[in-house]
Amino acid sequence: MRRVRQCLVVVGVLLALAAPLLAQGALAEVNGTAADQSGAVLPGVAVTLTEETTGLVRTVVTNEAGRWVVPALQPGRYTVRAELAGFQTQNRSGLVVNVGQALTINLTLPVGTLTDQVTVNGEAPLVEVTKSEVGTNITAQNIDALPTAGRQQYALLQLVPGLTPTLAAGSFEVAQYSAGGQSTSNNVFMVDGAYNNDDRTQSGPGMQTRMTIDSTAEYQVLVHDFGAEYGGAAGAVINAVTKSGSNQYHGRGAYYLQDSKLDATNYFLKLAHAEPAKSGVKTLIGDIGGPILKNKAFFFFNFERLRIRQAADLLYPPDAAPLAVSYSTFLPVSSENYFGRFDYQINPSNNISIRAVFDPNRVDGQSHVDQKRTIQAMRIERVPSPGETFINGQWLRVMGNRMVNEFRMHRVNENLQVGDRRMFDAAGSNTIFKDNQFLGLKGIDQFDFGAGQTHPDYVTGPYASPGGANVTTTLFTEQLTFTPTKHTVKIGGGASKNGGVNIVGTNFVGLFTFPTNAAFDAANPSTYPNRFSIQLGEMFRPMKDWRTDAFVSDKWQATRILTLTLGVRYDFQHEIPQTKNAYSPRLGMALAPTDKLLIRAGAGKFYQYQSTAIPANLFAGAVNAPVFTFDTGQDNSALAGRFPANVCLLPVNNAGQAEISPACRTQLAAQRNALGSAGFVNTEPVLDGHRVMGYLWSYDVGVQQQILPQTAITVDFVATRGHDQTQRIDINEPRLLANGTIGRPGPSVFDSDGTLIPASARNAAFQRVLQYQSRPEFNTDSNALEVSLVRRLANRWSGRAAYTLSKARDVSSADRAEGRVVDDLNPRRDYGLSNYDNRHAFTAGGNWDPWRGLSTGATFRFYSGNPVNETVGLDTNGDRDNTDRPVKGVDDKVRPILSPADGQGMAVRNGIPGAHKTILDLRLSYVHKLQDQRTAGFFWEIYNALNNVNFGNVIGIRNASQFGQSIVADTARQMQLGVRYTF
Repeated sequence: MRRVRQCLVVVGVLLALAAPLLAQGALAEVNGTAADQSGAVLPGVAVTLTEETTGLVRTVVTNEAGRWVVPALQPGRYTVRAELAGFQTQNRSGLVVNVGQALTINLTLPVGTLTDQVTVNGEAPLVEVTKSEVGTNITAQNIDALPTAGRQQYALLQLVPGLTPTLAAGSFEVAQYSAGGQSTSNNVFMVDGAYNNDDRTQSGPGMQTRMTIDSTAEYQVLVHDFGAEYGGAAGAVINAVTKSGSNQYHGRGAYYLQDSKLDATNYFLKLAHAEPAKSGVKTLIGDIGGPILKNKAFFFFNFERLRIRQAADLLYPPDAAPLAVSYSTFLPVSSENYFGRFDYQINPSNNISIRAVFDPNRVDGQSHVDQKRTIQAMRIERVPSPGETFINGQWLRVMGNRMVNEFRMHRVNENLQVGDRRMFDAAGSNTIFKDNQFLGLKGIDQFDFGAGQTHPDYVTGPYASPGGANVTTTLFTEQLTFTPTKHTVKIGGGASKNGGVNIVGTNFVGLFTFPTNAAFDAANPSTYPNRFSIQLGEMFRPMKDWRTDAFVSDKWQATRILTLTLGVRYDFQHEIPQTKNAYSPRLGMALAPTDKLLIRAGAGKFYQYQSTAIPANLFAGAVNAPVFTFDTGQDNSALAGRFPANVCLLPVNNAGQAEISPACRTQLAAQRNALGSAGFVNTEPVLDGHRVMGYLWSYDVGVQQQILPQTAITVDFVATRGHDQTQRIDINEPRLLANGTIGRPGPSVFDSDGTLIPASARNAAFQRVLQYQSRPEFNTDSNALEVSLVRRLANRWSGRAAYTLSKARDVSSADRAEGRVVDDLNPRRDYGLSNYDNRHAFTAGGNWDPWRGLSTGATFRFYSGNPVNETVGLDTNGDRDNTDRPVKGVDDKVRPILSPADGQGMAVRNGIPGAHKTILDLRLSYVHKLQDQRTAGFFWEIYNALNNVNFGNVIGIRNASQFGQSIVADTARQMQLGVRYTF
């Protein structure tokens, strides 16, 4: 705690001494030197940057070395003016500064008078000669000119080397990207420098609050080795900048349409001679921005109304009938998104800005195709009004010629409710959880609602796991930037409060697991389930966490051609009290022999915050918790043609579906009534262990070279090594006991000192006992070669291409440390390819403006695919997990094992190659200029233009009838038409 107090004192002093402001994540820097024509440096030159659309002004004076730095600069289009008595004034107009850039503009002032002026084109340099970070920018020109499937804000991240999107069948809000083969939950999403992550899932679905592409001006992507001001994540940092108002009123209205009548037919539907569902997308947008006070205050507002009928095409094997019959339907999604921004320059030294987003939405069938669900088993998701929210307030203060201070306060809220359709119908609204009450059953007992059913090739019955969350993150961040002589020093820190309620009802109405696809028949023992589980008791789990951080960094221009970036960061998370030394050193080197060549290298340590779902799971997993998951364990009597013995595996039949029997109901009711009593013992607890904050060491070396006037190539080699990763281990794993039998050892072995299980519970028959542990066996590694080629817009065309060759390995790729391993006594047996490993990725995008308002654009992507894990589909080792992999000589008597085997004959994890993806998207637009600033435009985009069949991964579950086959394909060719009016 002493170190934590010291860091808090440092942050407190900074907050007290420095007036509030913004956060570097959404800003940029322009620097350089001023010299006369002989090359002698010029101190005292007044350098003024004026934003051309808003009139906002920043002025600095060169120091004794002739150096000038404008830090914490809002992205925009600037005019640079340099003035010194006895020299001609120099003007550079049209300098475009993108988010996160550090542009070097060296100024040469000829001898003359102040009234003599030299005006030059202010085009930004292609090579940022002082930056060592590995990343890139997606500019406003890219967003406006390239096709973006689904009009998703982050669709163009696919053009960034080192980033790979999830390659499963798509879903709403599919901004899921893996950096270097890591979990998608390791990324940080920021909006105008403000945190926009889901602390419960750690951003697995992408950003917490959805931003629209029409409210986004540009974004920066830092993939590796970013500075000490960024932390809490080991993956990528994505900084989005929103649009703002200017000195002129501007607005737009647009309508975009996708309709299945314009689309090609899905491969599997065509194969089955089936008609496609009437799917499509309708998007209505409108925005307006302008001045409130010219050169002082501005506003911008954007609205989007989205209606999606998402196609869902599923083919089931014949033996799945009658419960699962192949179908084509649409899954409805509806959303409204409201964004507003206000900017005010109080005076040249003080700027304030406020942004807010409200995003209510309704989604039917999230991950429906991936999970092979029938229509009956559809997952219904609702985000009641005002929806997920994001509010960000910023204050930037310029304090003299050498110092800028930034302060930010922001708030992110998740309000999610998930359940079966009948639950929402019963509740009569979009709310099935209110005031810590579950309204979805409307008086029906959970045992009488009907249970979910999972078979090898399909899932049916009601959606069994209602839940959701109401979680809020409130953050304060502070940063002071000081630019003495040849240094740019940043000192800052922040604090956040993260908490709320996680609503978990996993299998709350019960879930029967069947070893075959056959419908249940009470007279036929081979159709009986082999497992049943149900959650009893409390659904509402409190989540509470707070985090603090502090950092210092120095970008030192050591020589004319060498810039060193040195920094250290400290992170503390209250949820992980065992980590008190989370110091992260960062080092970067930028060597620029010329202004067109950069050699860079970097190394750094990056800590990863853990999900706030973990304390909620520990609350529910306590030995005397108010929650209990009843689980029969696996009984394969049905496979042998015998009736099971457990009464909860003897259900009653309802049209081929299993429902809880009266005898089982009596047993479950007794268990539920015992919850919370003095004698109750949770025999499958989830406990905390040696759990610390995981971290990643990252190393890179690269070169960037401008090879043509508007073209640069970049090559980087990146290596990462992950340590102290956390997963859950069954410390009561079955093993060879002293009596020569295989069984669970009990508390006397896994808790010999009595610190985990209280004395009153030690005689209970404990089953699986999961414990969060950080262990060296969970270490990860990845290596990647990343190449990119960027051509800036010139002569009416621009383009970019990227290639990544990579290999990533880990022990479990599961989010929130909820993964499981085959052998808890030897977790390293699961060391293998990451779920997100993608060996080859090639992407390209470009646009060409052939004539007046006519423009064309295209993007191309190829991915070699994510691997598939081959499993038996049964709990063969009795540890209550169905993740067991096949073993040679045991499981290959009927079907061959498709994966390579390890030294003990077991299939390696993720041993089946994944399906590759090839996608070409095209765009054609025509914008006709009307009077003044008004335009009318027509837009046509075609996705998967070649109608390539991109199969989903093959099924890796060996007891599935369709094992080794792909039963889904990504979207066939689609078309979008749009019209837009601007003023």
